[in-house]
Amino acid sequence: MPTGSSLARKAVKAAVLPGGIVTRRRPGDVVILLYHRVAGLGGEIDTPPALFERQLDALASGERVLTLDQALDGDAGGGVVVTVDDGHRDFSDTVLPLLVRYRVPALLYLATGLVAGEGTGPDDPEALSWAQLAEALSTGLVTVGAHTHGHTDLSKASEQVCRDEMARSRELVADRVARELFDSAALDAWRSNRAGAVDPWRLGRTPVLASDGMAFFRAKVKGRLDGEALAYRLLGRGPWGRQ
Repeated sequence: MPTGSSLARKAVKAAVLPGGIVTRRRPGDVVILLYHRVAGLGGEIDTPPALFERQLDALASGERVLTLDQALDGDAGGGVVVTVDDGHRDFSDTVLPLLVRYRVPALLYLATGLVAGEGTGPDDPEALSWAQLAEALSTGLVTVGAHTHGHTDLSKASEQVCRDEMARSRELVADRVARELFDSAALDAWRSNRAGAVDPWRLGRTPVLASDGMAFFRAKVKGRLDGEALAYRLLGRGPWGRQ
């Protein structure tokens, strides 16, 4: 049963949806979807696995799903890109089997310090392992991008810290799974990307939230809920870490 908070979020989405006539996806535009968790543990940035599967099914059957390379190339004619942030065990346990089932490519923005054995403290039971990452890459559907080493907010870090964080990420991935990282740090804004203006260092990405369900998810895929970001700013809050 929806909570009061969930109903409030849905009300915000419904309120900004009419403005989507202005922000809607046009020919050649790219919507880059941003997922965090697909674990079913609760929280706004944790998409329930059953909902995630329905969303992938909808993308596979009704949209042009691109890799980020194809989107940056600009010749693909626009479409949708799937990205997942951080790198937790549910990426291997839940996300990967569904990507394979529906043949949907995805870019994992990996914070390498969250991988088992790479942090400064005890491993998180939900941590992704290097072996699981190698298995994901072997499918040919998953590529890896740098989300820093220590999950650092690069927009607030010094230039030297940014360089160190990115270098550490690249070194670890090259050493552990013998792959190059996708050359992007996911410094993103909450928006769609207009045709010919997809910048790998300033990606517009659209967060997929648990309260989206299917109706608002479809609106996001069409670029019609970019105004949700403005609503959160005006309210002085965001979905991260909230139930």
